Amino acid sequence: MHTIDFNKLYFVQKKASSSKNKDSKAWDERAFEMNEKIHVSPYNEFLAQKVDLSSASTLLDVGCGPGTFSLRFAPHVKEVFAFDFSPMMLSMLNSNAQTKGIGNITSITADIEGDWSDIPVCDVVLASRCLEVDDLQKALTNLDLHAKQAVYLTFKVGKGYLSEELLGVLGRKIVPKPDYIYVLNILYNMGILATLDFIFPQEKVCCEKEGNLEAYLQAITWSLGELGEEEIQRVKVYFEMCHKEKKVPALRDNRWALISWKK
Repeated sequence: MHTIDFNKLYFVQKKASSSKNKDSKAWDERAFEMNEKIHVSPYNEFLAQKVDLSSASTLLDVGCGPGTFSLRFAPHVKEVFAFDFSPMMLSMLNSNAQTKGIGNITSITADIEGDWSDIPVCDVVLASRCLEVDDLQKALTNLDLHAKQAVYLTFKVGKGYLSEELLGVLGRKIVPKPDYIYVLNILYNMGILATLDFIFPQEKVCCEKEGNLEAYLQAITWSLGELGEEEIQRVKVYFEMCHKEKKVPALRDNRWALISWKK
């Protein structure tokens, strides 16, 4: 029996998808905003409760950003190795660690899709919302090879990052991105039987952007790219209607799959 090549199917779907990868410069530009809200999220609380560090002394935080989980978990392990391809994110992480008096975090500038030969093997590996890669099987293999005890990762559930309601307002039809089911299928072909959970945080999808039309438009263009004039007008009408009705404007499809496995 021939095994279905889910990694190839993932690659084809990803290339066709309306969702495109952001480079390190784009994430540099988001670093300050992300740093302001790294502790304010039901998603963070849920994931933190699921990661078992009871027998771990080292943690590898893949795509660490400004230190959302590195800072949280550092007091519970001997050493954290945190890597990201955004220099500004790592600068924020190092500044946060210094401010909090945390001295056991080592930051590493590295690309998830690059060379992992210098990345340390740790007891637990965490990859939170950072696996937007072209070769998913390679990334999953690297996560597995660098873990002694367990791997925890989160991956998108659904067609894309914006809510169906907002896409309807825009009149946009998107080509869906590959979602979490590809991860499970690729892991299965790798001989890994993973545990699946879901994170559907009931939080305001617009947060601080709900009272600021300009910030709201910027958040949409971050996901979709530049908007046409007609789309901008549609957003303005919708935004004003939401405020008139005291309703939070829809923004993100904030559903995530938590996939983990023991070694």
